[in-house]
Amino acid sequence: MRYTAEEKAIVDAWPTVTAEDIENINNLFPHHLFFRSSKGADYMELWSSCCGRHEHYQILQRTEDNRHWDITAQRHNAKVQCPYCGRSATMKSLSKSGKRKSLEAYLLVMVLHSGQDAMYGDALCITKNYETEADLTAKPLYRCDSGYRFAMGHVMQIDHWGSAMYVTHERESLGRQKRVREPFKSGSMSGYVYPPYHVLNREVLDQHPAFRYSAYFTNWQYRPFGPRGYAQLFSDFVSYFTAYSIYPKQVEMLCKAGLWGPLTDMVVHRKKNAAALDWSEPDIRKAMRLTKAELKQFLQKCYPIAVLELRNYAERHWGKSWTLDNCARRLEDWGCNWREIARFITKHRLSPRKLEEYLILQICFRDPDVFISLDDAFEIYRDYLNAAYEIGHCLEHSAVLYPDDLCQAHDDATREQTRLHEKALSNQQAISTKERAEKYEFELDGMKIIFPKTAGAIKREGTKLNHCVGGYAKRHIEGVLTILFLRWSDEPTTPYVTIEMRGNRINQIHGFNNDWAGQNPQQKHKEFLETWLRWLRAGSKRDADGIPILPKVRKRKDVAA
Repeated sequence: MRYTAEEKAIVDAWPTVTAEDIENINNLFPHHLFFRSSKGADYMELWSSCCGRHEHYQILQRTEDNRHWDITAQRHNAKVQCPYCGRSATMKSLSKSGKRKSLEAYLLVMVLHSGQDAMYGDALCITKNYETEADLTAKPLYRCDSGYRFAMGHVMQIDHWGSAMYVTHERESLGRQKRVREPFKSGSMSGYVYPPYHVLNREVLDQHPAFRYSAYFTNWQYRPFGPRGYAQLFSDFVSYFTAYSIYPKQVEMLCKAGLWGPLTDMVVHRKKNAAALDWSEPDIRKAMRLTKAELKQFLQKCYPIAVLELRNYAERHWGKSWTLDNCARRLEDWGCNWREIARFITKHRLSPRKLEEYLILQICFRDPDVFISLDDAFEIYRDYLNAAYEIGHCLEHSAVLYPDDLCQAHDDATREQTRLHEKALSNQQAISTKERAEKYEFELDGMKIIFPKTAGAIKREGTKLNHCVGGYAKRHIEGVLTILFLRWSDEPTTPYVTIEMRGNRINQIHGFNNDWAGQNPQQKHKEFLETWLRWLRAGSKRDADGIPILPKVRKRKDVAA
C-alpha cells in the first residue's frame, strides 16, 4: 500500500523501539539463573536471563552471605536473587532442564513513546526462548503487529501483515464502525478476538501535555466492575485513547463526574446516546442540556442516562417539561420497555399521564390480592388497541381508547381478531388447495391423479396401504410438500398408489406395504407418469371444459446410415 504525503511524513518521524524499551520488556518475563558445574571445580558457570551476563561464579569467596549460599547450593527450581543485578530469579540446571521448550514465553506489549504533538504506541509481539546457550542471555525478539499515533482530533493505525501495511484513520468524530481497533487481532470473519496486552512507558501519559488529564489509569480503571488499579493486562487502551483523542474534554469530564454508562458505551460499543448527550459540545452541562442545579442533582442521585433520553423525548414529542425525578419514576414504572411505550403513546396521540391513571385504575388496582406492574398493564392495553384497530374500531373515539372495562374489552377484541384471522387463513388455505388441485389432478387411459383435500384422507390412505404417508399429512396441508393419490378411474375411492411430490418432481411413489413384494409403481405405470409429468412441467394447461391439454411430443427424424 502506498502512503500519502501526510502518512509518509508521519511514518518517517515515528519513534523507534530503544534498547531501554527492550530491557523493560525483558523485565516482564520471569527471570532464570541457569547454572552448570564441573566435578571438583571451585566455580560454577552461570547464565543470567535478567541482566544477560555469562560468567564463572566462584564457589569459595572471602565474604559469604545468604544470597551466595542459596546460589552455591545448586538446587534446581530454587528461588534466588541474581548475584549481578539483585532481581528475583529461578535456578535452572542445564543438566535437568533438557531443551528448555517449556520455558519459552510469549508476551503482547504496547510500548508508548512521546512525540512533539502526538503520542505513539507500538504493539509488539514478544518471544523469548532458551534453546541454545546464546539464547540464555539474549534479549527477547519482537515483531511489530500494529502502530498507533494519537493526536488531538486524529488517530492513525498502521497494521503490519507480512510485507504489506494497511493504514486507517479516525478524524474529527467517531462513527458506529470502528476504523481504529485494538491490536493483536486473531480469528476469522465469523468472529475476531483481541487478547489483552501489557502497557509499557506509562509515564508518557503524565509527561505529554495533551494526555496529562486522560485519567485512564487513575479514574477509568476504578469504574464499577473495573480492575481498580490491579490490572497488569489491558484490552481497551486503544479504544479509550481513540475516544479521548477525538473528544478530550468530553471524556475527561465524564470520567471526573463518574458517568461511566455513556462513557463505556462510547469506548466499548461506539454508542453515543445521542438522544441524551451531545458529543460535539465539550461542556458537559450543555451537552446534557441541564442547568447547574439539575446537573448537581443528576450526579448526586446517580441517575441512568435513560432519564435524560426520556426527558428530551417528552419535550420533543409531547411538549412536556418533566423534572429528572419525574422521568426517573416513570422509567421505574415503565420498565425496560419504556422506549416502546413512549413510541406507542406518540403513535396513538395519547396523554401519558391520563394513560397511566387509567391503567392503574383498570388493571393495577383491580384485584388487591394480585400485583400487576404498570409495564404488564401496558402490554394488555397495547394488545387491546392493536386488536381494536384490526377489527375496524375507530381509535379516535374516547370510548374505544378508554373503555369502561378494559379487561372485558380486551377479551372481546382479541376474540374477534382471532376469528377474523382464522377466517382469513381458512380462505387462504381454500384458495391454495384449489390452485394445487388444478395443478396436479389429471386423468388419462383409465387412470387418474387425485389431490387430497384433508389430512384425514391422507391418514386413511396410509392405513389402507400399510405405509407411513399419514405422517406427511400436516406438511401437505401447510404446503411444504404435496401428497397425491394414483387411482383407477373406475375405482376412484379405492387406495392404490401414493405419490409424494416436491414441486414438479416425484420424490417417493409406493403402493401397498411399500411395494415389498410387488413391482415398483413408477416402472409399472411409466408411460402414464411420464405423460403426466410432461404435462405438469408444461404448465398444467386445460381447455374450457377442464380437460388436460397434452403437450406435443417431438418425433426424432431417422438419420440414414
